[in-house]
Amino acid sequence: MIPQKSIAPANHRLSAALGLALAFGWTTFFIGKSVTSHQLTNARDDAVTILAEWSVVIVLAVIAFKIQRRPLSYFGLRGFGWRDLLAMLAALAGTFILAGIAGIFVRGPQSATDFQRLSEVPLALRVTLVLTAGICEEFMYRGFGIEELQEFVHNRWLAGALSLAFFTVAHIGRYGLVPALIMPALAGGTLTLLYLWRRNLPVCMLMHAIIDAIFVIVVPMTMANRSA
Repeated sequence: MIPQKSIAPANHRLSAALGLALAFGWTTFFIGKSVTSHQLTNARDDAVTILAEWSVVIVLAVIAFKIQRRPLSYFGLRGFGWRDLLAMLAALAGTFILAGIAGIFVRGPQSATDFQRLSEVPLALRVTLVLTAGICEEFMYRGFGIEELQEFVHNRWLAGALSLAFFTVAHIGRYGLVPALIMPALAGGTLTLLYLWRRNLPVCMLMHAIIDAIFVIVVPMTMANRSA
């Protein structure tokens, strides 16, 4: 009879591999075309995306906390202090500076018409979408993605780079395979650096939500008020 200790690591590696496949590939094989071609201005697409992301995170949580029996701190799930907030503000500023420079050379994926149409999507749905993206995508790509991938590649920076690549690819359905894809890549890059620096997932979730809120809630609301 094989001792339990020799079975557990193999089971953990298998469950981790399945979890990584789901975390990095959910837009391709878990949901289908309705989300990979997702339009923010379509309320139905937004609702499907919200349901999809929470479903993925629930499965990953079962793998992480029930099968792997990881502590919350393993994925950077802990409280944050003023140093974490200062680091987040620095990363946030860096994101917008880099995006501003990139915007000189690359046209953004959303036009004034898109923002106008986005303002017509119910506010409660947009708020839910922003919170879902901040919480779920950070757990998928930063927390679970980096920490579990590190177990296979044995290098945190390589795990972070690979996770960032998958994060960027996941946005092709929304942006298209165009130069504007650099925008989510830049945001994902600063979020990845912030996580590797502070290893605090909630502060990354907060930063992610702030970035999305600006473009999904604040800008459309401002444009709607101007046109009213």
